[in-house]
Amino acid sequence: MRAPVPVRVRSVSRTSLAVAGIGAVMLAVPVIVAPAAWPATIAGASALLVAVPGRWPAAGTLAALAAVVTSGIGIAAGTAPLLLAAAEGTLVLAYLLALDAAESGLTSGRLRWARGRLPVLAAGLAAALITAVAAMTTVPASPWLVLAGVAAAGAALLATAV
Repeated sequence: MRAPVPVRVRSVSRTSLAVAGIGAVMLAVPVIVAPAAWPATIAGASALLVAVPGRWPAAGTLAALAAVVTSGIGIAAGTAPLLLAAAEGTLVLAYLLALDAAESGLTSGRLRWARGRLPVLAAGLAAALITAVAAMTTVPASPWLVLAGVAAAGAALLATAV
C-alpha cells in the first residue's frame, strides 16, 4: 500500500494576499453589472479561497475562468459595455500573471520572469486596447465578431495559464 502523496501547502504570504485582492476585484466587477451571474461568482470566489494558501494551484485558473464566464453573461445580457469587458480582460490578465508570480515563489530573477511574460502581457494589453477601440465605434452585431472575441479571450486564458 502506497503512502498518500502530501499536498503542497505554502504559508499565506503578502503576495498571495495581493493576488487574492486582485482576484476579488476581478470577480466583483462583472457581477455588479450582471447580477444574474452570481452562481459563477460564488464558484470563482470559492476557487479563489482555495488558491490563496496554494493547496491547489489550478484553483486560481478556475477563478479566472469564473470571471470570464461572469463577464460573458453580462455581455450577452447587454448589461456590460465593451469598455468594461476590456477592463475585465485586463484584470483577468493581471490576476493570472500575479498568480503565476506568487506560485513561482520568486525571490530572485524577477526581471527574467517578467521578460518571459512580456509576449503574454503584450497580447493581453493589445486585446484590451482593440476591445476598447471597438467599443467606441458602432458595429452591427455579428456572430463572427462575437466568436472572434470569445476565441481571443480563450486563447489569452490558455496562454497565460501555460
